[in-house]
Order: sequence, then C-alpha cells, then structure tokens
Amino acid sequence: MEEGKKHFVLVHGAAHGAWCWYKLIPLLKSSGHKVTALDLGASGVDPNRLDEIATISDYARPLMEFMASLPEDDGKVILVGHSFGGYVISLVMEMFPQKVLVAVFVTAEMPNLVFCRGRKFFNRTPAEALMDSQVRFADGPDSPPTSAIFGPRHMATSLYQESPPQVFLFLETFFCFQGLSLIPTFLISKHT
Repeated sequence: MEEGKKHFVLVHGAAHGAWCWYKLIPLLKSSGHKVTALDLGASGVDPNRLDEIATISDYARPLMEFMASLPEDDGKVILVGHSFGGYVISLVMEMFPQKVLVAVFVTAEMPNLVFCRGRKFFNRTPAEALMDSQVRFADGPDSPPTSAIFGPRHMATSLYQESPPQVFLFLETFFCFQGLSLIPTFLISKHT
C-alpha cells in the first residue's frame, strides 16, 4: 500500500450493518485510504439468520474470515469498532495481532469478565421501550437474553433519536426497518 495510506476496517455495532459507515467511507477513500466495511453475522445483508448465531464467534465470522484472507505482507489494518463492535474488534486483535496496527473504540464496548453485556442492556432498558422488539432467551427464561430484533419504534427512539431526518429516509429504503439486528451476549465459553 502507498506510503502514508492506511487500510481501515470498519466494524458496526448491534442493530446495524456496514451501511452505518456510509458517511465515513467516502471521506476516508477521498483521502486515499483503503476502506473495508463488512456486515457481521445476521446483520445488514449477511445471509445468516439470527437463529444461526449462537456465539460471539458466529457473529464475528465474516470479519474473522476477512482477516484470515489478508496477506501477511499487505500491511496492518486499523480496526474501528462502534458499540457492540468493540467486542468483535477485541476478538480480532487477539486472533490476528500481526495484522492489526491499532484499534479504535468509538463509543464501543470492551470485554468484561465480570458483567454480562446482555444483562446490562436489558436491566437499563425499560420493558415498554422494547414492546415492538423480539427478544430471544436461547439459554432459558432465567438466563440473560441472548439476542434481540429491534422494532422500528425502539430503533427510532433509542438508537436514532438524535439522527437527522434524512437518516430515517435512508434507513427506510435500505434497511427497511425489518431488523436483522442482533445483540449477542458476550460470553467466554468453549464456543468463543
């Protein structure tokens, strides 16, 4: 890669897809940088269904496969993770340290061995805010939720409440508010 030019790998957060970087991608490219934005498992246009995503490894698989495919001599990437994408870039940093120059956590989560992220989210979110969402308890009703498909009301009032109106127009045409969104619970287990 040309001197001074970097390869940015943009990792979206929960309930998003690669589309959420639509404003940043052209800015980075116009400065001559290479940019990759992928849809994680069951997000954006990724073909996996939500019920096929059981672990953080399943969710991160598209990014892991991409990182594995990068040639060693291609230079190191700059990982940028937003929100839940912080967990994913942490995993990538651990698995591919030789391919990562730096990681940027943009209001992103970081792994925590003490407190379950899914439980934290659902403890702070009023039940009425999720009335149009589908919550999944794959580990049983007494365990923390493992995923959620957010409904349009929740997304409009909790995720995009400070976004300009044109963002909603964009989402309605591309994302259709049908929600291939996911909040997997970060667990350290034999599956990760």
